[in-house]
Amino acid sequence: MRKLINLNGKPRIGDGLPPYLIAEIGTNHNQEIEIARSLVEKIAENGFDCAKFQTYEADEVVGCALRSSDYGLDKYYGDISALELFDRHLKTPKKWFPELRDLCHQYGIDCATTIHGAHGLEWAKKMNFDLIKIASMDHTNLPFLRRIVNNIDAPILISFGMAELSDIDAAVKLLKPHNAGLGIFHCVSIYPPNPEEMRLSNISFLRQRFSEPIGFSDHADDIITSMAALALGARLFEKHVTLNKKTRGPDHLFALEPHQIRSYVSGLRNLAEGIDSGEFEAPTSKESTARSSYLKSIVAAHDLPAGRKLEAGDLTLVRPGNGIPPKDFDAVIGRVVRRSLQKGAVLIWDDLES
Repeated sequence: MRKLINLNGKPRIGDGLPPYLIAEIGTNHNQEIEIARSLVEKIAENGFDCAKFQTYEADEVVGCALRSSDYGLDKYYGDISALELFDRHLKTPKKWFPELRDLCHQYGIDCATTIHGAHGLEWAKKMNFDLIKIASMDHTNLPFLRRIVNNIDAPILISFGMAELSDIDAAVKLLKPHNAGLGIFHCVSIYPPNPEEMRLSNISFLRQRFSEPIGFSDHADDIITSMAALALGARLFEKHVTLNKKTRGPDHLFALEPHQIRSYVSGLRNLAEGIDSGEFEAPTSKESTARSSYLKSIVAAHDLPAGRKLEAGDLTLVRPGNGIPPKDFDAVIGRVVRRSLQKGAVLIWDDLES
């Protein structure tokens, strides 16, 4: 039986539920709290379920020997140390909380954060986030994963960008006992990836291998890829958002702008309604009206005199679809025509003797 993740005492993430959509603000606030506030507002008014922030101290992420050029980010911020890069330009300041968490709740959405170490864990426990995210960079950080299990009340979500299968198995084995629940993201750590680099079939594979909800952390610069992930079984989604793709920074280029957010959300929700029923759904009345125009019928291939005993060469199968359907072709052969029919006449049963 597949597991569900509860939030505020109710099942919110998993099979049979609407897709749960997380907007990753990440670094796209550019360390301006007004931008962060605006993004929360846009996220909420356009139907996302959750806003997520990346909160950390720089020394929980990078060592002192690394430079911005090691990540190709010197083009944005100059040749500075990675510690300065993450501290001055990329992290979400912890002093913005609990304000941003409370703002999310005022707008009726959840608030999540990514943490990277022991200090982040202790801080997040005090902030009472709705969800805790483990980034792809930490999926092999088994000491940290051991420390977090049942040491925080929020469900844990983990991304597996760059992961080998053995990495995923090891991390999930450690995190499965977390009482608040676990969600697993398929992820590709390329920003953005090409279509042939997406490996979306891993979503189906992970669903077969694990009972936890499977999601897709999406770095593609489109909205179509997430639709495909939904069809393959993802029920949990994470997508970067920005106010302007042209803003300086590493994550703006492949993020959704406000005018794209509504299409992303409505597309996933509408598609999910048809996928999640588990039963065959007949065409809608709107689609059914197209049957007579677009399906084919049995049609006279040439003029047919009354009394003609029909042979296969007398008939063709073309549009429109308001006559005898092609599935009855064999039943028509050998019947006698009651009245003269011109070439192109759509046959109906009243035209034939029984």
